[in-house]
Amino acid sequence: MKLNIKNTILAFVLALTFSSCASKIEIPDYEEAKTPQHLIKAKELNKGIYSLKSAKKINIKELVKEVEHYPVIFVGDYHASKETHTFFNNFLQELGKEGYKINLINEWFTPAHNKLLASYINGKITLNQLKEKRKWKKFSIYQWNLVSQLYKTVKDNSGSLYGMNMTKEEKKKISEKQIDKMSKKEKNFFNSLDLNVSAHKSLVGPYFNHCKSKKDMEPCNERMYRVQVAWDTYMANEVNKLTHKIKNKKDKLIVFVGAMHMEYALGIPLRFSRLNNLPFYTITNEYYIENEDLHLDTNRSNSIFLYK
Repeated sequence: MKLNIKNTILAFVLALTFSSCASKIEIPDYEEAKTPQHLIKAKELNKGIYSLKSAKKINIKELVKEVEHYPVIFVGDYHASKETHTFFNNFLQELGKEGYKINLINEWFTPAHNKLLASYINGKITLNQLKEKRKWKKFSIYQWNLVSQLYKTVKDNSGSLYGMNMTKEEKKKISEKQIDKMSKKEKNFFNSLDLNVSAHKSLVGPYFNHCKSKKDMEPCNERMYRVQVAWDTYMANEVNKLTHKIKNKKDKLIVFVGAMHMEYALGIPLRFSRLNNLPFYTITNEYYIENEDLHLDTNRSNSIFLYK
């Protein structure tokens, strides 16, 4: 299934609808950020990795070398893209070969699932049992085998798995401002949300404008954007909590998440940078059409996985 950026954003809109509705970085204005800085001609295109950091095509080994000095790595995911998952699995395997300890934080589990994930890593349950206990078929429309290969690679390389997502109930409270149903901790989190990052709102806001508001309720697009900010903020907090796992140069904290949670270093990376000064590297992906030129924005990420 071929997905582009627009489809990815719409996928997140649907997800929100059904679920409840380096050192400090400088975030550019989105209008400036989206101005194409690189143009790759069609004859130069091929499946693989283009480093915007180095302004050239690189291979997996070169990518591993490029992330050497970055303890935190954000990788954008197109949930239904087999090509993206295969690329990311190869990347994890190469990191393992180079002796890196992989701490993979992924969007498909919440922090409450960390003990469950540890049970798989420790060999107490199988991949199929992990799938059953996560109630995958009820939880997700996406293919289990796309993500399960990643978990196997992490386990095979003596790594660790962690969840970072919000629950459906938490998102619903945020969306509908159910203050009376929130715990003190949840209220503090709700009151801390920064909804005024114009670059981020310009990026994701337009994709919420389609939703219709119920009578006598706050506009739907505003509720959905608030949930998006809460979602990104919550996951950034979880990433920050796990930075204690980085104890030496061979430890990597890798965040595997939907692409629109990290495009242009907005979303999770922005929120994370407010909490932690650790340098991070970003990887996203791009579907391209053969025989067409491809514009790549220099501010979008450090590198882009190209597939067709």
